[in-house]
Amino acid sequence: MENWIETTSEPRKLILAWQAPDHMEDRFRWAVGELEPHNDTLVFRYIVDDEASFAALNGNRLVEQLHALGYRGYPAFNPRRKEHRTGVLDAFMSRLPPPHRPDFTDYKRQFCLPPDLALSDFSLLGHTEAKLPSDGFSLVDPLNPGAERCDMLLEIAGYRYYADTHSLVGVGTPLEIRAEPDNPHDPKAVQVCVGGQKIGNINRLQAPTFRRWLETRTVSAVVQRLNGRAGRPRALAFVRVRPARLSVAA
Repeated sequence: MENWIETTSEPRKLILAWQAPDHMEDRFRWAVGELEPHNDTLVFRYIVDDEASFAALNGNRLVEQLHALGYRGYPAFNPRRKEHRTGVLDAFMSRLPPPHRPDFTDYKRQFCLPPDLALSDFSLLGHTEAKLPSDGFSLVDPLNPGAERCDMLLEIAGYRYYADTHSLVGVGTPLEIRAEPDNPHDPKAVQVCVGGQKIGNINRLQAPTFRRWLETRTVSAVVQRLNGRAGRPRALAFVRVRPARLSVAA
């Protein structure tokens, strides 16, 4: 059975993330900015110079480490200005194929987005992450912990580091999503498992919302797609969030 996103939650903000080039051998996904709707416009803010926000979103890593990896800001927006309000939506929508292209429906299908699903441009950026193969930037929806119902397609972070579990994983395999308080790197991590064995994690920037959902919602997931290349396999999960099932006393 095909999985389609039927219910969405409009993002309240999106986080601009950056990964260093492969040859730097550091795959940490740095949070470097935020996009947030304000009235009828979209505002982009760098957080690199906001010490508290930067530390909170980047596991207390230092800005100096980010710059040492080659980060120089997002090309469309001068990093010496913290806030930008002009041309923000156009700058990020240019990372997606134009909607009038005949294959745009096929593009949306990659993200389990049905042709007739009504989405704002901002929501489309969140669902697709607006990745390009050339620059390491992407947009991450930190998700809404108050959402009662939503569907999403997510890449399982760190999947390639669990090669000994890959024989357990196939398209359609049910997944278990659990808090991981004993994670040695991040006690707030959320793990993804198959048959009790860890195969990766939920994106660090989305883990706080998942932890809340695990306490207050019913969260189910299956493997949607396996791809990537030799040495860098990828697994994508289709996730459904629904109201918690209530226990009925006998």
